Amino acid sequence: MSKPVPSATMTALLAGISSLSSPGARLSCRVLAYRESIPPGLSGGYVSLTSERRALQIGLLSDILGWRSLHGVVEPDEARARDEVIEVARDLVTVVAHAFAGELLDEPALSIGLPLFVEGGVLAGPETDVQAADIVLGSTRALLVLLTPRSEGCGAAKAEAKAGATSVALGLEVPR
Repeated sequence: MSKPVPSATMTALLAGISSLSSPGARLSCRVLAYRESIPPGLSGGYVSLTSERRALQIGLLSDILGWRSLHGVVEPDEARARDEVIEVARDLVTVVAHAFAGELLDEPALSIGLPLFVEGGVLAGPETDVQAADIVLGSTRALLVLLTPRSEGCGAAKAEAKAGATSVALGLEVPR
């Protein structure tokens, strides 16, 4: 079995999240491995990005302890701690989406959709190409997910070339 190779879009996504890191930053990023599946039991934020030429979903997942670590949540009340984790997951995936958009200089206008928090698992159908990177953010393990439309029998690299994607994004314009 061959190892998954990141597409140009996944490479740009990783460059975007790495651009959030600086030598003195709390949130450095490094890649441990690539995969073509999403393991069960993770939760996190997803957000859509659309333009005239592309439609995709970006996800940033971890377990509940990972999210607490990323946010520094020390709230003893479980309900309030969970609310804080949901908020930080949605905020962080939106920041990653904006950083990713900054890497796509060839896209005239990307729209970022409403960030969602997903608990449990996401099932992608046969029309969706799943790419993921096991990463470490700071000292916390996470999974960076990229969901893209799959063109008829083609992998991620060919799906990126497909034009005319549509979506129901919120219409938030990404500043350049």
